[in-house]
Amino acid sequence: MRYIYHLIIGIIGVFHVHESYAQTAINTTGSYVWNTADLPRVFNGKLQLSFVRGTEGFPSYGTVLGGGGFTSAQDGAAFQMYFPYSESHGGKVPKLRLGLYNNQGWSEWQSFYTSANANNIEADWTARKVYVVDKIGIGVQNPTEKLAVNGKIRATEIKVDSGPWPDYVFDEDYKLTPLKDVEAFINENKHLPGVPKAKEIEENGLSLGEMVRILMQKNEELTLHLIDKDKKIEDQNNRIQKLETLVNKLVK
Repeated sequence: MRYIYHLIIGIIGVFHVHESYAQTAINTTGSYVWNTADLPRVFNGKLQLSFVRGTEGFPSYGTVLGGGGFTSAQDGAAFQMYFPYSESHGGKVPKLRLGLYNNQGWSEWQSFYTSANANNIEADWTARKVYVVDKIGIGVQNPTEKLAVNGKIRATEIKVDSGPWPDYVFDEDYKLTPLKDVEAFINENKHLPGVPKAKEIEENGLSLGEMVRILMQKNEELTLHLIDKDKKIEDQNNRIQKLETLVNKLVK
């Protein structure tokens, strides 16, 4: 985030450099002169602007700033920054792509963090509003989730929204599975009823909220089984005590 912020500030500084040095300027190459198939090394040694459109492969109509400081024999080090024409033509946020090293073409378009679209009369660029278009990947290329992290996460608290909390286990009409049936299911399937198989978790990952809900349900069912067993043990103890009393009387 900090890197992107400084990059934006640096680009803005390029646009304003002519205030101090009159001989410095960025000239437009015209409209629709670029295509996304253009090799990145074409832009090395230059800093140019062009108005573009979707038929050339860009996200839509908008302005692209392209340039690079390396030799024109290599793709790596070139960049293109796309600024949307409007919210309906290009979306709400700028996008950036980089030239790949060793003549491997371009990277995918990546969205910038920003708070509003400049071509909207109600635009609000205050820092308290952050708009994120794509899914975010940290250490992950082409993430398929809103947030994908390849690595460890440390936090003081994580709140997960889950499905219905399993207090329904304590309803009077809830049918508690007998332990002998649970045993038979385990012997046949090698996992608890209602709990995902190990292979499913290995392939699809573990849904934290769903698993916490399942574990709570199993914990509540186990509690009911223990309460039932405790009542039966207490009843057996009472019966044993009565039998002992009767035996003692018979012996005397």
